[in-house]
Amino acid sequence: MQRDQRKKEMDFFTEYGDANRYKILEIIGKGNFVCAAIDTHTGEKVAIKKINDIFEHITAAIRTLRERITLPPSRREFKDIFVVFELMESDLHQVIKANDDLTHDRHRFFLYQMLRAMKYMHTANVYHRDLKPKNILANANCKLKICHSGGDYVATRWYRAPELCGSFFSKYTPAIDIWSIGCIFAEVLTGKPLFPGKSGVHQLDLITDLLGTPSSDTISGVQNKKARRYLTSTRKKQPVLFSERIPNADPLALRLLQRLLAFDPKDRPTAEEGLAKAEREPSCQPISKLEFEFERRLVTKEDIRELIFREILEYHPQLLKDYLAGNEGANFLYPSAVGQFRK
Repeated sequence: MQRDQRKKEMDFFTEYGDANRYKILEIIGKGNFVCAAIDTHTGEKVAIKKINDIFEHITAAIRTLRERITLPPSRREFKDIFVVFELMESDLHQVIKANDDLTHDRHRFFLYQMLRAMKYMHTANVYHRDLKPKNILANANCKLKICHSGGDYVATRWYRAPELCGSFFSKYTPAIDIWSIGCIFAEVLTGKPLFPGKSGVHQLDLITDLLGTPSSDTISGVQNKKARRYLTSTRKKQPVLFSERIPNADPLALRLLQRLLAFDPKDRPTAEEGLAKAEREPSCQPISKLEFEFERRLVTKEDIRELIFREILEYHPQLLKDYLAGNEGANFLYPSAVGQFRK
């Protein structure tokens, strides 16, 4: 039994010497290999995501520069990387699915946490771009954490703002995240997705069935030509009262929901405006575009390898100091980056 467990850990960590540090408990994710583990140095439960052959596709490697990664054993030869997170028990999709009796206080607490997280991200000039219940992790005490920021386009149709319907690689604004939060909050209130579109056109149909046909000025702001033409040519619809669509909800919740789901992005509140005491909530210094300069130039596999290694060292201050001083050693004792990551 112990031999099987050890083989599982070594198979997971491939060439990493870090296998001794983590005891794998179970596999918890699909796609990228994700496991629950115990950090034997700290006793904490963690989630570890393994990304295989990171340098096989340069675009995937560049995207991974936005994540937080454990230290590899060799700066020049590593090909798999491991991202260590705090372990969360579930996600909001599972919470909604399993609980049809959430209280108004729970509804409010979920919305507060989502807006608080978006206030922090948006003040950093960062947009999530793929908010949905499965990308919001949850614990038994109903604490939420946002994960899986979007790539180059807003991927999930059901939570995609109408100005982006049919459009990819578009100019984004914080309002796209606010729309997604509105969709998620409605799902928390009703227990089912609000706009489960089967196509871009069907998505617009569902949205206008509830919100009514937008004004011609608002339609002109939709980025996709076909979507604009469709909205202009279809019969005019009248808006439905939110209290009819979502009965038994707190009237104050519905009032805010209606603002979050304004068809025109200019009419949606900012995350800060959605918070009762926004000045008490954390903000972040805007992130300079220079941080993502690597996305605007031609880079080689070795360039990206060096950039990822350098980014990893940000979470290992002593090793970074040694590295900058030219004192990099061949082997490392793997220090925990959890404290530095939280800071």
